[in-house]
Amino acid sequence: MNGQHIVIKENEAFLVCDREGNVSAAMADGQGLYYRDTRFLSLYQLTIDEFAPVLLSAAGELNFMTTLQLANAAAVLPNGQALPARSISIRRNRFLFDGLHERIGFFNYNPFPVRATVRLCFASDFRDMFDVRGYAVRQRHGTIATPLLCDTELWLAYRGLDGVERRTVVRFEPAPTRLEVVEPTPAVQPSPRAVEGISGHGDPRVEVPIQPPVAHAVFELELPPKVPISLTLSIGVQIVPAAAAAAPLGCSATSTPPPLDEAYRAIRASYRQWDAECTEISTDHETLNHLLRQSQGDLRLLMNRLPTGLLPTAGIPWFSVPFGRDSLITAYQTLMLNPDIARGTLLFLAEHQGREVNDWRDEEPGKILHEIRMGELATRGEVPFGPYYGSVDATPLFLIVLGELVRWTGDWAFATRLRPHVEAALHWIDRYGDLDGDGYVEYRTRSTHGIRNQGWKDSPDAVSYRDGRPVEPPVALCEVQGYVYAAKQAAAALFEHWGDLDRAAALRAEAEELRERFERDFWVESEGYYAQALDASKQPVPAVTSNVGHLLWCGLIEQQRAARVVQRLLAPDMLCGWGIRTLSSHEPTFNPMSYHNGSVWPHDNALIVAGLRRYGFADAVETVAAQVIEAGLRFPQYRLPELYCGFTRDRHYHSLPADYPVSCRPQAWAAGAVFLLLQALLGLEPDPAHRRLLLRPRLPLDIALVRLRRLEVLGGRVDLHIRAQQGRIYIEVEGDSAPQVLVERGQVGIEV
Repeated sequence: MNGQHIVIKENEAFLVCDREGNVSAAMADGQGLYYRDTRFLSLYQLTIDEFAPVLLSAAGELNFMTTLQLANAAAVLPNGQALPARSISIRRNRFLFDGLHERIGFFNYNPFPVRATVRLCFASDFRDMFDVRGYAVRQRHGTIATPLLCDTELWLAYRGLDGVERRTVVRFEPAPTRLEVVEPTPAVQPSPRAVEGISGHGDPRVEVPIQPPVAHAVFELELPPKVPISLTLSIGVQIVPAAAAAAPLGCSATSTPPPLDEAYRAIRASYRQWDAECTEISTDHETLNHLLRQSQGDLRLLMNRLPTGLLPTAGIPWFSVPFGRDSLITAYQTLMLNPDIARGTLLFLAEHQGREVNDWRDEEPGKILHEIRMGELATRGEVPFGPYYGSVDATPLFLIVLGELVRWTGDWAFATRLRPHVEAALHWIDRYGDLDGDGYVEYRTRSTHGIRNQGWKDSPDAVSYRDGRPVEPPVALCEVQGYVYAAKQAAAALFEHWGDLDRAAALRAEAEELRERFERDFWVESEGYYAQALDASKQPVPAVTSNVGHLLWCGLIEQQRAARVVQRLLAPDMLCGWGIRTLSSHEPTFNPMSYHNGSVWPHDNALIVAGLRRYGFADAVETVAAQVIEAGLRFPQYRLPELYCGFTRDRHYHSLPADYPVSCRPQAWAAGAVFLLLQALLGLEPDPAHRRLLLRPRLPLDIALVRLRRLEVLGGRVDLHIRAQQGRIYIEVEGDSAPQVLVERGQVGIEV
């Protein structure tokens, strides 16, 4: 559940509904049943003619299902009999597994029978996600068929302008008493509407509204006293390629969905399998355990299981698709939890690595994609997102994640399998990423419908001068140079293992040259800090931002300046009490309620904390990690959102972290942030050269015990019990190879 919404997802399908379990696209807040970037249900409502259902509770502890308990409002029945309030139980149990399954149960506690005319209302506008979000205006659309009831199935169908037939098929048990279809009223005259385009420019176009017919499946029920009555339905989604689409639109043979109870057993089993595949993590801090469990559940919810393996999608509702940057950072964050996430992510992105120069898609050979969409607008080429490559940082991040995966697992066979993709990514960095040959990787959008800012802060005002003017491309972001530095260091280790020592040495030399050049060009002495970026004239953009903290994660900057950076990051204008802000409150463009100019992002903080650990700032690790964790403990369901507002924490009046209203939740790299924060607090990292696992634990928030079971590292599995007592840390170790605990230079080394 998420504030006013309930969200459930399984594989490529997800549902966003209101707190009563109903869907209404009229709310304009993204409600609907979606599959592959298309909304397959825009209306799904339960009403009862004789009395109104009233919500009593909504339970969503399991991310793939929801249980809604409703009851009747007081009413006078058509026969004149008074119906007391809360005398009829209405329970909706629903979950996703190869479609949406729901059982609606009724129980009449009255001593007399009650007739109930139950209406389940359905409509499908089959709108593309870009259309739903308002990033594209449909000047015309395909054909929506009149709903049909075929035996026990309700058919809603649409043939798009791409020739593809998209269907929503609702199977009932028992069959409805009748079907009532309400055709839409004639549309008003279309009028121009200015829409904020993907590239950040207003685009006035004539909007043609989509008004689908509404189908009312009507059930005339008799509710006897003290006897359970139920309806079940399965809602399937189908995409029929243009060549195979039936004509005319209508009923045809469909595969039979599994029975509801069988489907429920299958989805429960898949979640148990997920938990068994992951490291089991627990502490003696019960609310932190809730945060860990919710984050692990959110990751499972957002995970697609594809032929290439596990792939985290970015977030719900707007970004439930593969993303380069988001999926890679999530994979990095969760190496301690489940390295198969990184394997599946890398394989998928390698499979879709850029092959040609294509300005429309901002594609180049070797480039890692930004996102891939599968809706009608993408398949028709009306938007460049099938796939789109406008991300300046996904390609070096690909190399960083591969290098770190090998450090964790020792899986050199996997790395060798991806060697051609390593070569291609490095070629992109040097040949295409450096637009003007100055040694820095920059971005500039070539697509007329592309994204203007192509780093992780990609909103139109995220990279600007202090007077608010946007920085004109090409732009060299500071953190991207850090990613390139780390990517070349990671690639050097790969080539060294492969026996190409000359290539390894050359990559390390290039990385060192980048470090020296960066220190010269990005340092702003008056701020004691690094610039956010270099503009097209190679002048520093001096805004004090969280981006610089990523340089610590990458190991790019020298130790002496690192100390000044840390001091700046922990100053009150940056560290707000709930984490580090994206932008200093001293900057003229600061707004704690903005998307990127003063908000707090958990993933951003997690990468910074990992950098603080890398440079040895253990006290700062504990401070920042504790603030983000404390924020997470205060959000509903212990779910960290994509971002939250960067208001200063008021400890006198005990303020709460403030919601950013349209933040994605769940969101993959927010869920993954918890595990990277914990990893940094434990000082947990592999030491493949000595086949050891290193620990340097710091336990904040009165945590006295951390347990890790089935931790996969360097080809083995280890169980760890880390216990704080009277100022000392005690570690118990069990595992496949009965590892020995070593203490060295203030670290604990575990041989594996």
